[in-house]
Amino acid sequence: AAVTGFGGTIDFDARTGNGTDDRLPTIPSIFVNGKGLRFVNEDSTYAYGFRAIFNQEKQLNKPTYQIFGQTSISEKASPWSAESLDKDVKNGLVIKASSLKELASLIDIPVINLVNSVNTWNKNAAKGIDPEYDRTMGVKPVSGPYYAYKNTPGHLGAIGGLKINKTCNVLDIYQQLITGLYAAGLNAGGWIGSYYPGSGTAVGGVIHQARRAAKSILGLE
Repeated sequence: AAVTGFGGTIDFDARTGNGTDDRLPTIPSIFVNGKGLRFVNEDSTYAYGFRAIFNQEKQLNKPTYQIFGQTSISEKASPWSAESLDKDVKNGLVIKASSLKELASLIDIPVINLVNSVNTWNKNAAKGIDPEYDRTMGVKPVSGPYYAYKNTPGHLGAIGGLKINKTCNVLDIYQQLITGLYAAGLNAGGWIGSYYPGSGTAVGGVIHQARRAAKSILGLE
């Protein structure tokens, strides 16, 4: 059997924003792209926010970062404690700097853009508003020392699998049907695309493709 669809992204790990738990507000922090510019409401549903991260990284071919300050981790929804943050800094997972200029240099993004992005956020957040992206939770200024976490893809499930045709019949490496062998849902590959925003949506693929396979087996299509 042929396989296809490997190498994409499902989700980003739990340190990024509010992870996949949309009941939790994102801590006071902003996401910036490889140019140091903010690009999304960080507290939006993960399916939307994480897709924005994915698209920015594809467009610029550079990582995106979550920028936050020391006081950010005191929030109830913080994925870090003082101890775990210190450990991540020592392990190189989080970059720490005393100034935004130093931080921008360490993560190789334009200094002026990062400084402007954070200063704009802080100016508005001090008033409890976000006119750029209408964020309503976690709207508080961030202050030094500053931290940058490189948003890291994470997987909630399989993204590749057996290659199928439109009736879910599995194909071999020569693109020929393998008689009597069918695949559906996350056992099949190539139908999700390079980015898939979560796990629950897979249920639709499972039901639809299993139905197509069953109809094909019964000779109904």
